[in-house]
This record gives sequence, structure tokens and C-alpha cells, in this order.
Amino acid sequence: MGTERLTAFVVDQTLELTPEFVKRNAPVVPMLFQVALLSEVDVRVEKLSELFLNFVEHITPFDMALVYVWAPQDAWFCRGLQGQVPERIDQGNTFTSSVRETAKPLLITDVDKADLDGNEIPFSCSSVIALPIYKDTKVIGCLELYRKSGPGFELNDIILIKHLLLCSENIIQQVIGNDPDYDEALDIRMDIPQRHVILDILLQYEELSKRLSFPLSVAILEIEDRDRFGLYHHLPEGVRALRTMAKRIQDGLRRYDKVLRYEELSFFVILPGCSSQDAITALHNATLNLGADLANNMTMGIATLPDEAQDAKGLMSVAHQALSHAKKKGIHMARFSQTGVLKPTNLSLELRMKKILNSGPHIGVLNDLLDLLRIQCQADDLSIRCEQPGSPVSWQGSDLGYLVHEGLPADIYEWLVTYITPAWAVALGLDPDTRNWYLGTLTTASILSDLRAGYPMGYSIRVADQMFTLAKEMGKGETQASIWANSALAANIGYLGIPTSIFTKGEINPFDKNKINAHTFIGSKMLKDATVLDLEDDILMYHHENMDGTGYPRGLKGGDIPLGARALRVVDTYNAITTPRLYRFQFDQEQALRELFSMSGKSLDPEITSLFVDLIGF
Repeated sequence: MGTERLTAFVVDQTLELTPEFVKRNAPVVPMLFQVALLSEVDVRVEKLSELFLNFVEHITPFDMALVYVWAPQDAWFCRGLQGQVPERIDQGNTFTSSVRETAKPLLITDVDKADLDGNEIPFSCSSVIALPIYKDTKVIGCLELYRKSGPGFELNDIILIKHLLLCSENIIQQVIGNDPDYDEALDIRMDIPQRHVILDILLQYEELSKRLSFPLSVAILEIEDRDRFGLYHHLPEGVRALRTMAKRIQDGLRRYDKVLRYEELSFFVILPGCSSQDAITALHNATLNLGADLANNMTMGIATLPDEAQDAKGLMSVAHQALSHAKKKGIHMARFSQTGVLKPTNLSLELRMKKILNSGPHIGVLNDLLDLLRIQCQADDLSIRCEQPGSPVSWQGSDLGYLVHEGLPADIYEWLVTYITPAWAVALGLDPDTRNWYLGTLTTASILSDLRAGYPMGYSIRVADQMFTLAKEMGKGETQASIWANSALAANIGYLGIPTSIFTKGEINPFDKNKINAHTFIGSKMLKDATVLDLEDDILMYHHENMDGTGYPRGLKGGDIPLGARALRVVDTYNAITTPRLYRFQFDQEQALRELFSMSGKSLDPEITSLFVDLIGF
């Protein structure tokens, strides 16, 4: 059987850690990042198989395993063979050859149904998977797993093991050691700029950063003097010089930091877990390995998620702006915050709102909040002023000032002035209760998030009111009921962290839907420091979990879902189906009743659903 017979079993699709996949595999996915953090391992090459296979055992069971490595030297390892070792196994098999030729995984779920030539299958088995082992961007080996019986391997196993191998790159670097000096075959990673693939790599780090709540810094390092170091005089020597530079930079960083060729004479560095200041220190120390002559001819631009960007693409963009600033100013290194473009209009909506919600009482903060609302509503002017023009606003008989609202729809103005007035009074010192400041800004922010997500005015306020009543009916005291209500009011704040382009699309694709579903994480992160409001993070995070485990973000089931989140799931579902949306008509009361009971026990807690139905008086 030639390798062409295996074409039908080649996994020729993107194998990414999508939010839905991470949700389904929540117990295992954090281990991938833990593997990436490993730095001290036994570097003997004969231990390579044990390193991989010990990790793999935590992901999926197998009976036999083969590990082949053909660069920089031929080696092979096995586990579980027990007297059935084929002849010339050291030269690999059909599966090995296929992976080596295609650089893609193989998945044979059921060998008996695969119509394969049994003489070329190395062992008696029921299911097989084979995956390429990468070092940098080159395939240097193959990992093969076999099951004798039981359920076959699945695509889920392929995805997890692929990312396990990618996260093990630092271990591979130690075990395999330095590559030989290539004279004829150049390392593709240094031979070809990788700008077209870096975004894909960075998206994986972004996903881990958001789910494991660690900062992510990146840097672009550019060599200024293109001719001084002879990099273009002879291509193989130039590429080897670039490889040497990359290795010296990498040697000065942590094992799980990545250094990649970016453009002609620049490198892209990914620093997971590094704040902006930590990144500066790390890169300064790393470039010292290059020697003063070369280090002084490098310019760097640094950017950090989430402080200076909203997503991976934005992170690359602000890193470029930081690099441009450094070059214009003639300085060695610059952060994005030094560029002077870090103004409120250039900050992401998420970061601006986070800053507002965590700021103390001040008229300037209210004007920042109103500016966000102005942008959302495309109004001409929306601001607080001490003098006319504008509409006069008062609070308990005291004049607060004037609210300019040119181009703002009248109904939005009425809602706005009602809920921003208490915060305005606190900012002017007319009300000493600072809780009214935070509640006023939060309520105004909820109006903004409703508008952004396409909900009608006051949607979150109505849900919060019903949540308070339901909490009281469930036996909660006044304080706890208020916490639940405020948490419900804040539940949609995370929509402010979703890119505008998604909300303005005519059609939402699955990838866009995954980004929208991330609003629970975003909201939790935005509000984690708003301690004055005593919000319940479990409600912010898990109010879209379903009783049957099909919800998000964690896929929690039944009693594992916090009680407050289960309660909000019921209240929010009722209001969602009885509210007109752009993509569907609203349900009437009778239809809503049928829908709630059809979801009871599946998406919704049955006891809370029954209590809520009685409460709203069907």
C-alpha cells in the first residue's frame, strides 16, 4: 500500500483551539499551557518519547506508541509493543511516510472499515492516529498512537495532541539541540519572513491569555543598518546570521517565549505572561546577548494585551505604531503608550469603559462616558457643561449644570438623564454616597451596552429589576438581592469589548459567534475591580450556562452552575424571547410560557423557572 492510499485519512483542516473546543475540553486545555511553561527537563534524546507520551496519556488512552525523529539525526522510540515488533521498524512505516510527505496528521477511526492492506499496518490494531512533530516550522518527526480495541480515536484527540506538541516546542529545543549548519537546505523559518502566519500563531496565545487571565506582550525588533552586517551579500550566510541572531535573542528569554522571523530584517517576539514593563526588561536583557554593536542597531516596538489592544490583530497594529514612534524619535525601544496616540478616541471601547467604571467621582469621567454614548448613537455632541448651551439638569432641587445632547434621540436622552443624574450629583459633592456614583455609571454603561448589542432601551435595567424580585422570592435578603440585581445589570457590559465590525455585519459566522460569546469573560474582567458594587462574578461569568451542559463559557451542568447564574439565565431568557430583535419577532406571553417550559430542565433550572413563571403572573 502506497502512501497515496492514505489520502482519505489525512486531516486537511484547520485544527484550532476555538472557544467552543476549549469549553468542551476545559479540564485538559490548561495543561497545554503548563507544558509550554516547562523549562527544566531531562535533555537526553532517548527520553524524548517518554516526555511526549507521558503528556499524551493525560489527554487520550492508547495501547502502543511509536516516535520517529529524522532531523537532525535518525532515531526511533516505542512503548507497549511487547513481542510484536515488526522487522525494520526503525525505518518507519506507511503512516510515518505519509506524515513525512504531507506534514499533516492522519486519523483512522476504524481500521477494519478502512480497506487498508493489513501487511503494511505495523500492528494488529483497531484505530490509529499519526501527527507531525515540529521544530520551528519544519517537520522533524512523527508521533503514532495505536489502540487495539474499544472506541476509535477522534478528531478531538488530534486537535489536543497537535497543540500539545506545539506547546512542547521548548522541550524539543532542549532534547534535539542545535540544528546542523545548513549549506544547501535553509531553515524555512529564517529563510522566509513569517508575517503571513504570525497572526494565526498569535491568535492561539490571545485565546490562552483571555481564558487564563494573563497579560500578553509582543515586540517587533528591526535591524536598522541593512548593509552593515552583510546579511544580503550571500543568501545562505545571511540566513545563518539571522538564525544566529534569533537564537541569541531566544537564549536571553524564557523557554516559552517565541522569536520568529517577521519581515526582511525584523523579528517578532511573543512574551506570554509579561506586562509591558516586564517585556521591556526581558527584551533589554535578551538583546545584550547580541553584543553592543548589533544591539545598538536594533529598534523595538512593544505592545501589551489587554492594556493597549483588544485582540491579536490590534496587538500587531499597536506594536507597529510603537516601532514607528521609536524610529522617528531615534530611540532604541518604545512602548505603545509612549507614542502619544493613546488618547481616549484610540483606546478600545472595552479599555475605556473599564477605566470609567473603576474611576472615582469626577465630571471628566462622566464626559468620557457620554462621549462613548455619543459615538454609539452618532450624535453631534453629548457633554456636560457648567454654562449654556444645553438642557438644564437638577437633582433634589439643586442645579447640576447643562447637558448638551445635539443629535441624540429624545428617548435615549430621557433614559440617560434619569440614570446619570445621581452620579453627576456625587461628582459635584451634593451627594456623599459614592455608591450612587458607581451605580449611576454602571446603569448608564448598561444602556450603552444594550444599544451596542441591539437590545431595546432599558433591557438590562428591566432584567435587573426582575432579578431583584426573583432573588427575594427565592429567600434572599435585601443585600444579596441587590447584589444579584446589580450583577444582572452588568451582565451585558462585556458586549462593549466585542469589535464593532461584528455588530455591523449582515450575517454572523460561527467565528463571530464565538467572539460574541466571549462577552462573559470580557465583562468579568472589566468589572473585577469594581468592588464598591459588590457584584457576583459567578453571575457575570456563567449566566449563559445550560443545565444540560450545552451552554458557555465552561459547559457547566446542573448544580455545578452557581445559583445566581441559573436565576439570571431564566430571567434573561424570558426577556430575550419577549423582546423584539433584528433577526426575529418577539414571542407573546403564551408563546413565551411554552418556550420557557420547553427549555426547563435543558437550558433552564426547572425549579427557578416554575417560581419565575408564578412570579410574573402568567
